[in-house]
Amino acid sequence: MKKLLVFLSISLFLAISSFAGNVDTFGIGSKATALGGAFSAYADDPFAVYYNPAGLTQIKRVTLSAGAHIIDPTLKAYDWDAKGGDGNTLPVKDFEDESDTLIAPHIGAAVPLTDKLVFGVALYAPWGLHVKWDDDPAKNPGAYNSFESYYVRVVVSPTIAYKFSDKFSLGFGVSLGRSDSGTQRRVYAPSIPYLHNRTLKSKFEDDSNYSYNIGIMYKPVNSLTFGLTYRSKTDTDFDGWVELDGVQKVDATTEVDHPDQIQFGVRYAPHKRVSLEADVVWTRWSIIDDYTVKFKQPLLGKTSETFVRDWNDTRQVRVGIEYKVSDLLTLRGGYFYDPSPIPDDTFDIVWPDADKKTYSIGAGLNFGKLSVDLVFQYIVAETKRYVGGESDEMNNSYADPVTGNPGEVSMSAKGHLYGYGITFNYKF
Repeated sequence: MKKLLVFLSISLFLAISSFAGNVDTFGIGSKATALGGAFSAYADDPFAVYYNPAGLTQIKRVTLSAGAHIIDPTLKAYDWDAKGGDGNTLPVKDFEDESDTLIAPHIGAAVPLTDKLVFGVALYAPWGLHVKWDDDPAKNPGAYNSFESYYVRVVVSPTIAYKFSDKFSLGFGVSLGRSDSGTQRRVYAPSIPYLHNRTLKSKFEDDSNYSYNIGIMYKPVNSLTFGLTYRSKTDTDFDGWVELDGVQKVDATTEVDHPDQIQFGVRYAPHKRVSLEADVVWTRWSIIDDYTVKFKQPLLGKTSETFVRDWNDTRQVRVGIEYKVSDLLTLRGGYFYDPSPIPDDTFDIVWPDADKKTYSIGAGLNFGKLSVDLVFQYIVAETKRYVGGESDEMNNSYADPVTGNPGEVSMSAKGHLYGYGITFNYKF
């Protein structure tokens, strides 16, 4: 299991950069993703283990699902104007991210044990981010804040669901996972030549953590379904190291927990060919008020470094519509608005984010035992995000290394992301 999770933590780097839900997933399974993630009251495939475990009771035959999303982000920073705490002024620059196009697989299975009891399991990444920028400060002065950051959790979620009646089902699953995190940035220290422009790199791993998902599905009449899902907080304990290139490398620890979520949805099917769903997703980002990297040996005289975050809880509203054209073809569409949890005074390009709009279209092709789901997504920042010197995190990246006086950074940023997905499903 551990080797499997290590492998998948690499292949599931959801580089869901800034404009794709911060580190939240933008979708698991092409069907749910095409519906804008409005799926807690639908949840009729193996990825119900995430969206609503109770939905597994709708599956009457052994079903396997597997697929992948391709993610192509584009992030741009404009008029990056940095003044050092030592009085130096850096040239004003525009620059763009160099993040890789990524492939994020998802795998799931559902096995009916009786006419009321269903077992499901899926492997996916519920949280992920990976952002890269040019590492040359002459081209990208933001490199003093960050030129690479990643954070990913990959899980296996064994789940059980029970149908108490035709109207009511309950499901519960445990997500067993591991998390990986790391950053790279340049050191700003013009007054100390042997330190200036050196790379400060960190890498952390949490080999074993867990959370749980619990879901309820209630269907008072055939045309109306309610879904409610709770995804619990995950406590993490990261071990790793921090290295100042060519100077010192020390072991270190930190904690960056994964927030809990509540998702509630209503699905209405006025006709056997048409259904509509609306969901609300609440995420308790406020658990991330700060995190501290603790050095096991002093690094440049410090025993720790604290990063203030003060993130805000968010509420997403998601809507999806599905139309069954024929037994072969089903069309889907979705939309949701995703407010950023990150306030201006803690914004930086380690965790870049903005208020976003997500549009999706998709199709399902049914060939009998085999079906294929397809999705295309377009995620775009609602407006340019402007930070005018209030971000302590960015200002401290340009602090005078002698006096500690912070610098001052102003900039604006915008971006978009294209996502493409395919999922194959086979019913035995």
